Amino acid sequence: MAFLTPNATGEAPVLASFLRNQLAQVRSTTHGLSDADWHRRSTVSAFTLADLIDHVGLVAQQYGVGIEATVGGSAEYSRGITEGEPDPIDGLTGEQLLAAFDERVAGVSAQLDRIVAGEIPLDGKVPVPAAPWFPADLTHWEVRWVLVHLCTEIARHAGHADIIREAIDGKQAYELNDLADGIEPVDWQALSQEG
Repeated sequence: MAFLTPNATGEAPVLASFLRNQLAQVRSTTHGLSDADWHRRSTVSAFTLADLIDHVGLVAQQYGVGIEATVGGSAEYSRGITEGEPDPIDGLTGEQLLAAFDERVAGVSAQLDRIVAGEIPLDGKVPVPAAPWFPADLTHWEVRWVLVHLCTEIARHAGHADIIREAIDGKQAYELNDLADGIEPVDWQALSQEG
């Protein structure tokens, strides 16, 4: 079942499993949308599914920049993280948005493989971006903290995406997971009433 996070053993594999699953959950909310629906404000939120998928991909990628700094990479965060100013996405198609998201997630996934392999230590010190929403005296987080933070932030956005999507066409997470996996959706409500 795609909705359930795959089981794993050990701290790094569990964190990687949860992060990958939450990224997949955000992506599945966009399954089958028209380009117009990607950009549709279906709730009072200023966010559209286009905004959310762009934001989630950017956040995951940029925290990865910080994680890379723990093993000698550059900690040059983008303005999207330090100033909250993402690149404009108006006019981008769903296909273009998913391609950018998938590219960012592929980089995150490769980095998670390295964390699981022990190439990037969980206790590595990730530099905190210079952004007004972080305390000025906070200089570093551990890699493990960043991974848990990403899981919680992306889970929050996955729930937000669920609400936006349901307001567009009534489709819910279980159905969208099945559709995204290419299987016939299970009517869980009907099954629970049969028992």
